[in-house]
Amino acid sequence: MLRKYTKILPHLLLAIIAASVFSIYFGHVTIKLMQLLDLVLDGRMELMQQRTPELIFKAILLVPLGILSTITGNYYKKYANSTLKKYYVTKVFGKNIAEFQKDNNAKYLSALTNDFNTLESNLIQSIYLVCNGIVEFAVGIWLLITVDIRMIIVALISIIISLMTSALGSKPTKKAYKERSDMFDSYTSYIKEVLSAFHIVKNYNLQDRVTEDYYSKSETIQQKGFLIERMLSFIFSTQHMFINGSVYGIVCGIGYYAVLGKITPGGLLLVVEGVQRVMAPLYDISESLPKLFTTSDLIRKIEKTLDNTCTYVETVDLPEFKNEIEFRNVRFHYEDDDQLILSDINLRFKKNGKYLIVGPSGGGKSTLLKLFRKYYKPTTGRIVIDSHDLQDVKRDDYYKLIANIEQQVFIFEDTIRNNLTLYKDFSEEEISKAIEAAGLSEFVKGQSDGLDAVIYDNGKNISGGERSRIAIARALLNRAGILIMDEAFASLDMERAKEIEKTILSLKDVTVINVSHVVFKDTRKLYDQVITIKKTAY
Repeated sequence: MLRKYTKILPHLLLAIIAASVFSIYFGHVTIKLMQLLDLVLDGRMELMQQRTPELIFKAILLVPLGILSTITGNYYKKYANSTLKKYYVTKVFGKNIAEFQKDNNAKYLSALTNDFNTLESNLIQSIYLVCNGIVEFAVGIWLLITVDIRMIIVALISIIISLMTSALGSKPTKKAYKERSDMFDSYTSYIKEVLSAFHIVKNYNLQDRVTEDYYSKSETIQQKGFLIERMLSFIFSTQHMFINGSVYGIVCGIGYYAVLGKITPGGLLLVVEGVQRVMAPLYDISESLPKLFTTSDLIRKIEKTLDNTCTYVETVDLPEFKNEIEFRNVRFHYEDDDQLILSDINLRFKKNGKYLIVGPSGGGKSTLLKLFRKYYKPTTGRIVIDSHDLQDVKRDDYYKLIANIEQQVFIFEDTIRNNLTLYKDFSEEEISKAIEAAGLSEFVKGQSDGLDAVIYDNGKNISGGERSRIAIARALLNRAGILIMDEAFASLDMERAKEIEKTILSLKDVTVINVSHVVFKDTRKLYDQVITIKKTAY
């Protein structure tokens, strides 16, 4: 992620240059203004009148420079946030499906919400504040040393003390931020589970128990946040004490010189402005540095969620499916469980063949499909496609060859058209054929906006059968050579399911692999082979 941040540096540099130009120019205008004040007090009115128009013009230029500084700073923060989040989401979808499914996806939600919000404050914002603060501080010192160069000594002492305090306070705050991030992983997972089980909570009157658990977990996180803020308050207070002490020293010194008459009124006001220009960035820097020091552990934690433990290199390009897929003595069990799910599986699936897979619940049908979809590789044995070991075939190539119809269908909050085409280009004729084959014609005609009608929130405004038919139409539109069906007809009425199944089985250039507990006598005979899975295949 830090390597990705280097691509953001040009935008940060542009923002710092714009801020620097504004700060330096502001300092220049301030010095000219104080010189003009001294001219007035000395009675040199003619020279003052000559210089006034130039000063007014320079003061007006401060407005566009200030706007430019603000715009470039905000653009840097926007670009940095969107770039890092895009990087993270891209890497998440680059993970192996098997490894992603092993994880609780709440940790990804927590990373994209809590962790990235923390990064925005502690990394993206803090880097900008520190860099901009250094420039502001330098301008303040410039204003001070135009009066007395010895002021720089006090300023350097303030910087050294502030850096030492930030470094000493970074270790405990890093640990606290890491612990809080881990808590948010668990907290997000809990919220996700409770909301998904809303109907169970209501039906069994568990509101009080769930509410009590929620308050307990929320209080724990809030307490950790309170401890972090308390640590930071001690650090900031210490830094502010030294900063204020330095400023008071400068003020006392300037007051002494003013009494002696060694500083002009303009010089005195210039010192006051310089002190203000020094104090504000010192506060920003002193508060940002401890936060900046805490980000390394958080970045490592975020990066860890992206790791793939499987580093097997796929080398085979497979643009099309030509012949057959064969399971050779395949055995499988999950990594964290030694119990065999599948044993001695020997099967052949010919191109354009139609296969029905049946078997008892828990017999391994779904696991067989996961192997077929390349989610997992066999514990022993091989899966061979067109003479190539399936584990050597590049995933992107293989996934282009297959289309899936599953019982659990995800619906985008978008139009019917986009949910059917999945944002790919198809002709109206192709879409109409898929709609007809999937039995969606009446549903689409019943919508006032037709294909442009919007489906909401993962299909809350449509029925389970309509969701299933959308999934079937998607697969038919995809024109994949291999169609994998997993309980595709479970949500459909019997007559509609038979009709759609017959349509699918009549497709000539498609290999159909259908796992189903819904088996009709008059369609069963249309399959080339019926395979029973019960740990083994027969």
